[in-house]
Amino acid sequence: MDTPPNSTELTYPRSLVGVSTYIHRLADLPELAERLETSGFHTLSRTEVIGHGHADMTRAVDNLLTGRAHRRAGALLRRDSCLIDEEHPLTSGDTVTVALGVGVFRPMTSPCLVLNAGRRDTSALPLADSFELIYGTLPGHLESGEERFAVTLENDGTVTATVSAFSRPARLLTQIGGPVARLAQHRMATLYIRGMSASR
Repeated sequence: MDTPPNSTELTYPRSLVGVSTYIHRLADLPELAERLETSGFHTLSRTEVIGHGHADMTRAVDNLLTGRAHRRAGALLRRDSCLIDEEHPLTSGDTVTVALGVGVFRPMTSPCLVLNAGRRDTSALPLADSFELIYGTLPGHLESGEERFAVTLENDGTVTATVSAFSRPARLLTQIGGPVARLAQHRMATLYIRGMSASR
């Protein structure tokens, strides 16, 4: 993965950039799993079947790029003053802010750098098509780490959505939160997957 020029601002080790791509198969990568654990990173990975065929994959990718998946999960994505939407989709290299909360209670804003927002090369993979959105944390984020959203079209037509991440607390709120913060992350992963599969 080619990293954007401003990736030097990421708040986690440069050697871990892109590692979220492998979190869903950490059981097969014990050295990486140990490295993340000893560095204080927690990991999560959730995959669900969300449809069948190209149309369902296209809808899920569109939901990611236009911020709809995040909005359905209760989060807003902004680039500068613009809300990420159909007219302002995500692209690799974007600096975005993720705002969590409801209505006027939206105090938790976390800046991220979009490391990749595009198709993966599936020529060496047993897949028909695969798209991923990866963003890494920037200064001011509640966590330090990386999150990946993937939509995959299997050779049999099955469409799956995956949310995977590695992170450790970066601010007092998440340090104090501990297990509660971890539970919230897992809950958000479920909501993001629902958002990816949602119809308009």
